[in-house]
Amino acid sequence: MDSRKNKKEGKKKKQEREPIVAYLSFPAFLTIVSSSVEVFRKETIGYLVGFKGERKYRVEYAIPYQTADSGYVHASVDMDRVSRINEILSKVSQGLEFVGDFHSHTVFGNSPGTVIPSDADLASTIPGEINLICAVNLKKRAVRWRENARGILLGTIGDYRIDIGGYYVEAATIGRKYDRVAVKCPAVTGIKEEEE
Repeated sequence: MDSRKNKKEGKKKKQEREPIVAYLSFPAFLTIVSSSVEVFRKETIGYLVGFKGERKYRVEYAIPYQTADSGYVHASVDMDRVSRINEILSKVSQGLEFVGDFHSHTVFGNSPGTVIPSDADLASTIPGEINLICAVNLKKRAVRWRENARGILLGTIGDYRIDIGGYYVEAATIGRKYDRVAVKCPAVTGIKEEEE
């Protein structure tokens, strides 16, 4: 009897530790990277549309906010505008739904952009949605596109090193504990930039 109970508890713990994964379509990847590089040295912000599953998300589209208030270490949007977009999505989305947001972190002085959420990121996170961060830094050397062991999608393109990572907040809590989201994009992990 104890053996069965231990096996059940083991399975339950294994399920709890199953990683959260976001699969990016090629158009979503292109939009996240291009909108982040476009405003390099400032931040961009946008929303993600796709499908939600059990600890898995399929991001079909990433749509940058055109009127975001953007600076070197922040990007924010008017919530009335977000409401307008959500209303439109609900009427024309054909099964797609709002699944989260993305924003960029960029090099600031001598500090590189990272995929680690800031305290401000965590404070503004809506629980139950995925949040992707696109870190944009100047390239030191060419790196082929790949997913690393921490679930970060990374590579170089042009003069830039791009890292895309994610996080997820289960519930609103003090300190905003978060889970890492592994980011995958099979369409790009085969891209290799020519060595210079």
